[in-house]
Amino acid sequence: MSEVIDSERNELVLHEEKPVVQDAEQSEDKDAYILPEDYIALSKSIDRVDNLLNAENEALVGKGDIDLEESAYLKGRAMLDLDMAGKAVGPENLPSEIVVRLQDLQEKLSVNMKLLSTQLNAVKEVSGLLSQVMKDHDSDGTYESMVGSW
Repeated sequence: MSEVIDSERNELVLHEEKPVVQDAEQSEDKDAYILPEDYIALSKSIDRVDNLLNAENEALVGKGDIDLEESAYLKGRAMLDLDMAGKAVGPENLPSEIVVRLQDLQEKLSVNMKLLSTQLNAVKEVSGLLSQVMKDHDSDGTYESMVGSW
């Protein structure tokens, strides 16, 4: 038995572990096994998303440079590939090793979202300050209210 995340309820549920079959013709019940090419595709997709997240997270904490537009595109594409590979295998057929890797990936995605949110908030704050400085510089004071002296 191993655990799988129930996507509708966001909780872990137990299920019977399905082995990777070496030869698809060995099995009478093909749904009970993962084909090697599906397992490899899923594993490579997880690796790709993991590598992209590691690079982006490191850059966001100041350990490198990154083009966020390109990173977002690559990450979106990799997540689409992961989704398609996951659908080929099916959640009920995931080996426990893949489940653990997906849980680690989910944690990295959570960290990535927090880092991107922090980055976005910092950019908003800096742009607000710049906007205010530009308004103050362009103003000649004609329409500013006078304080005191009345």
